[in-house]
Amino acid sequence: MSEYISVVIAAKSPPPEQFRLCVSSFAALANAGALQIIIVKSGDIPELPLGLAQRFGKFEIVDIPPEGVYAAYNAGCNLAVGAYTLFFGADDIALPGMDTLIDEVLLKDSTYHLVAAPCYMQSRGLARPSNRRTGLIFANWCHQGLFYQTRYLKSHPYDTRYRIQADHKMNIDIVSDRNNRIFIAKDLVAYFCAGGISSTRPDLVFRADFPTIVGAAYGRQWGWLVALKQKLIDLVKGPPEKRFQGAYRR
Repeated sequence: MSEYISVVIAAKSPPPEQFRLCVSSFAALANAGALQIIIVKSGDIPELPLGLAQRFGKFEIVDIPPEGVYAAYNAGCNLAVGAYTLFFGADDIALPGMDTLIDEVLLKDSTYHLVAAPCYMQSRGLARPSNRRTGLIFANWCHQGLFYQTRYLKSHPYDTRYRIQADHKMNIDIVSDRNNRIFIAKDLVAYFCAGGISSTRPDLVFRADFPTIVGAAYGRQWGWLVALKQKLIDLVKGPPEKRFQGAYRR
């Protein structure tokens, strides 16, 4: 089993204070030495305080073209050597509860396909992963609280057709398969900062494919129910392309 946990931080010209706070929050963990930090940048990133990178077991920076956050996550995963890989935006913050999860689960058992923990989401409050496998039909789990088995990710990269919700597709694929081991933790591990693209823009490609994704994962009846729900919403509120035009103009 690897002695590391990998953390991929996607950074596209981030605000200096937020970026430094994000990286510093991992450096403040008691287990910082067990972390492999991989910063995947598109554009410039602020300088980090002197000596901060040396607190980690491994620290790497990779530069890629700006092809979307999931392309950045896939690039970071290619470099990951940890038993599990966690994905962060440059404005998210690791919380002290992550140390407990690292000590009690992540560095002891590498056989889980997904370890899911609660997060605090700005403007929403506490978000906990559901104990029901079908819960992902109704709401995705907070990405910053999900530790994916690295060897699984390397053979199942994010589907970059989905610009906003590729992690939702990944989570459904993993959790719906009863052959996969899932661990639901109680420790609060991250603060999710709202205001990025994932908070303000819908993924219309994912929405169009969602009934098929759900049907393939959970059974056709679930896919039909999702399709029916979408049609009812569109009937009342209008076509999604028109409803969300303002979000894409911002």
